[in-house]
Amino acid sequence: AIVRRARQLLNADMTYLSLNDEAEGASYMKVTDGALTQEFRSLRLPLGTGLLGLVAQTGAPYFTEDYQSDARFLHREFIDSAVDGERIRAILGVPLTVEGKVIGALLAVHRNVRRFPPREVSLLMSFAAHAAVALENARLFEQIDRANRQVRAQAEAAEVAANAHDRLTDRLAPPPGAWFP
Repeated sequence: AIVRRARQLLNADMTYLSLNDEAEGASYMKVTDGALTQEFRSLRLPLGTGLLGLVAQTGAPYFTEDYQSDARFLHREFIDSAVDGERIRAILGVPLTVEGKVIGALLAVHRNVRRFPPREVSLLMSFAAHAAVALENARLFEQIDRANRQVRAQAEAAEVAANAHDRLTDRLAPPPGAWFP
C-alpha cells in the first residue's frame, strides 16, 4: 500500500521497495508497483552497485536525472539491462532504516529525464519511514507469534508428561490402605 501510494502522490511511473539480504550482501525487490518486466521484479543488486545498491549500502538518499548516463553509480550489465527493459531514466532512492540500521530502500522512477524537487525527496523519505516502521512491526509480530507457538508446544509437552507421570504413579503406588511389613 505504501509503495502504491508513493507512486500516486509522486506521479511516478514506478515505485519499488527492496530489502537487504545481509548474508548475500545484496538488496532484492520485495514490492514493485508499475514494473513492466519480470526481470526487474526479480532483480537482486549487490550492495554498492547501481543507485539502489548504493542507497541500501550507505543509508543516504540518491537521485539521478538520467541513470544510464550517470557515471556516479557502479553499472553492471544485468542491472543496466533490467533498467533498459523498464525504460527507466530518472531515479530517486531513499533508505529504509530501523534503529539506525539500513534494512532496504524505497525508490521512485520516471521513464523520462527529469529532476526531483526537494518536496518529492521529503515525501519519499516520509513514506520510507512509514514503510520501515510497518516492516519492523511485522517482524516483531512474527517473532511474538513464533514465541507463542513455542510456549504452547512446551505447555502441551509438559501436560503429556504430567499425565504419563500420573498414570505411572497410579500403577506403581500401593492400593489405598495396603500395608507392607
